[in-house]
Amino acid sequence: MQILNLRLHSRVLFQCVDLVITLPDSVTRSADKRRVLYLLHGAGCDQRTWLQSREFTHAMEHRELIAVLPSAQNSDYTDWPDFGRGYDFPRFFFEELMPFVTSVFPASDKAADTYLAGQSMGGYGAALLGLMHPERFAGLGIYSASLRESAFLQPYRGRPSADFRADALARPQAFPTEYGPPQLGIKRKEINVIAKYAAVDDFLRSKDCMWNRLGEVSPSILPHLYVSCGEQDLFYPATQRLQARCRALGIASAHFEYQPNTGHDEQFMNAQLEKSLVWFGI
Repeated sequence: MQILNLRLHSRVLFQCVDLVITLPDSVTRSADKRRVLYLLHGAGCDQRTWLQSREFTHAMEHRELIAVLPSAQNSDYTDWPDFGRGYDFPRFFFEELMPFVTSVFPASDKAADTYLAGQSMGGYGAALLGLMHPERFAGLGIYSASLRESAFLQPYRGRPSADFRADALARPQAFPTEYGPPQLGIKRKEINVIAKYAAVDDFLRSKDCMWNRLGEVSPSILPHLYVSCGEQDLFYPATQRLQARCRALGIASAHFEYQPNTGHDEQFMNAQLEKSLVWFGI
């Protein structure tokens, strides 16, 4: 396996983005197009985090697969229009990163050869980006991910987000959290994702609300979904509800994997890479 460390200047983000790209050794001997996996890191990590796991090395070494690992800082892989000159990661991903990879490397640009996966924040990013353009991917791997379940926001639909933000910061225990000790309530990062919109209803109708977007994508064009979570993870109840939602929507191409006595565990999440690739048939 060949490992390349790159810096890609992004006009969209107005900054350089660090990337790791791994290539099978056979690339030097053949110009054939390879399948591509875009692999996203979790919060507090970077483009090299996956590279440091034995599970990643094992998964890549015996496959004719190009892996692309971009850094997204702690952006949730979404659009932050009020950060600096704007940080629109989805636009960067689709307009700059994917074209760069397919034009510079022997990477296929066919949807049938393109996969997207990630753990924790990266799992949410895989769901977010994959549901924005489901026609671009064959499979999405969502490992121990925050799913932006939105039912608790329904009573606040008509409120300006500034009011919601003030209320949530003053009374965090009154709102559920997606991660961390439940008794501490909603976290500032969760509040920020909602409050970057003018009103709570705008968030619920936005691409950030993955839970609602799932029902808008026709099952006929939805990529195959591999979703996994530990049964002691705070995301486990929401993941179970997502499974029920997939059944209700008639989504047959979704596989859910659970592991007992496991929380938000990095080793478990790393191991899901190999399992999902096998399930995708790679």
